[in-house]
Amino acid sequence: MTKPPRIIALVQLPPPMHGAATMNERALVTLRKICDVTVLEMRFAKNPRDIARMRLGKLVMALGLWLKLLLALRRKPDALYICFAPTGGAFYRDCLYVMTAKILGIATILHLHGRGLQTGRSQWLTAFLQRHAFAGQTAIILGKALRNEIDGLQCRSKIIANCLPDTAFMIDHDPISTITPRMLYLSNLFRSKGIDDVLAACAILKQRNIDFALDIAGAEGDLSTCELSQLIHNLNLSDHCHYHGPVDADIRTKLLSNANLFLFPSSYPNEAQPLVVLEAMAAGVPVVSSSIGTLVDIVHDGETGRICQPGNPEMLANIVSDALTQPTETHEMARAAKAFCNQHFRADRFEKELQQLIKEIIS
Repeated sequence: MTKPPRIIALVQLPPPMHGAATMNERALVTLRKICDVTVLEMRFAKNPRDIARMRLGKLVMALGLWLKLLLALRRKPDALYICFAPTGGAFYRDCLYVMTAKILGIATILHLHGRGLQTGRSQWLTAFLQRHAFAGQTAIILGKALRNEIDGLQCRSKIIANCLPDTAFMIDHDPISTITPRMLYLSNLFRSKGIDDVLAACAILKQRNIDFALDIAGAEGDLSTCELSQLIHNLNLSDHCHYHGPVDADIRTKLLSNANLFLFPSSYPNEAQPLVVLEAMAAGVPVVSSSIGTLVDIVHDGETGRICQPGNPEMLANIVSDALTQPTETHEMARAAKAFCNQHFRADRFEKELQQLIKEIIS
């Protein structure tokens, strides 16, 4: 009997919960079906707001993980699979891991769940490290809009979009109120994710005497719970907003099923293919988002959703107002978005594409 190929998976897993960690879990399930997988977990943060913070403890943990990786690589696995960070201190850490594997002759698959490589090449050291880490290896990107991330890096590339579990397509979208429309912001509380724009737009809607309710769900980021409460109070939105904190799968499903609109005007520089937008679309919730990352290929303005420029609350308020006063057109966009997700973001498609790539590399 032929032994399965041996893979080292260097990945972040929940907690904290974020899109890359969720997809890493899905990748491990997929890899274990055809490979003998050794997992080396990259756990450097206890909550979302600590992910981008540089601390001495993180450096010590990164060096400790490098030693574990070195020992695992000496057993000559068939490949290293790594969730590669494109920016920040984590980029330099991951370059160390990848180049260690290259020195030992181990093929590496760099799965990019974020953006920032293209911007980073403006600095000579970062550009140098990118070229040496990626050359001759395989990079997974999430969509056509991200091809410029790996331009000139002399690596093989494969587009494998994110996916959703089958349950994401089974949410019964039935808003509980036809009188007071409910809007949903579902993301960790980072200002660059657009929470300030959402609240400012809500203040404009209130000034126009438009009735609404806003559900906010997500863990603290660079905006704390207290700061969020103060911001809501200052905008006189306390009667319109409800903060649910971090939510589990059941509450997440309930919020999506009750929402009339999903708002995501993100300007987050590392944004690539946010799962929360796909979840809303798959659930049949009308989406208003920015066109950041691969969203330009997913949210087609007027067809599968509405596009809003980040940092423009008045534009967001106008789009929301139009969506609420044109329910037929809004419903048709949501229906088209659900069909689009059903076609392109199923878990079986992700599994097939990732497994095929692994087989090609190892063979």
